Amino acid sequence: MKFSHASALIAVILTASGCSTTNNVPEDVNSLSTSPQNPAQIFADTKDDFDEVRIKQNQSARLSRDEQIQLAVEAAVTDRVEPILMEQPRSRTIYFTFSKSSVESKWKAQLKEHARYISSDLSLRLMVAGFTDEKGAADFNLKLGKKRADNVCKKLVEFGARKEQLTCVSYGESHPADPGKDDASRARNRRAELLY
Repeated sequence: MKFSHASALIAVILTASGCSTTNNVPEDVNSLSTSPQNPAQIFADTKDDFDEVRIKQNQSARLSRDEQIQLAVEAAVTDRVEPILMEQPRSRTIYFTFSKSSVESKWKAQLKEHARYISSDLSLRLMVAGFTDEKGAADFNLKLGKKRADNVCKKLVEFGARKEQLTCVSYGESHPADPGKDDASRARNRRAELLY
């Protein structure tokens, strides 16, 4: 009696962990080869090829983990798998002139790149944080940082980003990028950072 419970428990554990026996293989799988196949056979070239039949065939192929990894690598190398997300833009800082919040035209290309990236996936979120140098009152700097962040967000929306994906905040003079007290240091602190 105890032996039958133990063998039933082992069968449940093997089934739950993804192990299977050849007795449980559906009939249509017997026609499929279990040896590694051409990536084009497993990963479709276009979305149109991903119909229910292809998905069921791929799921029932019973490939080992190593075979799945090998096919995924081959498919990625041969451009059969489209990347989920484009690479994030590397330049993430916009600089401002002293006591100004308007975004200069020289930042247009960079902001367009961020807007294109954000619009590529609606699940992406971007926080735009506005900063100032230490000159001026703390309240003024907090408001100026917010204006800078808001103006960057407006430009991103203008270039195609969705407003719902953006959050605009101000840190004012806190968190300086450069703690120095000279003009060059202050110029590095007058910025907006685009944070994913």
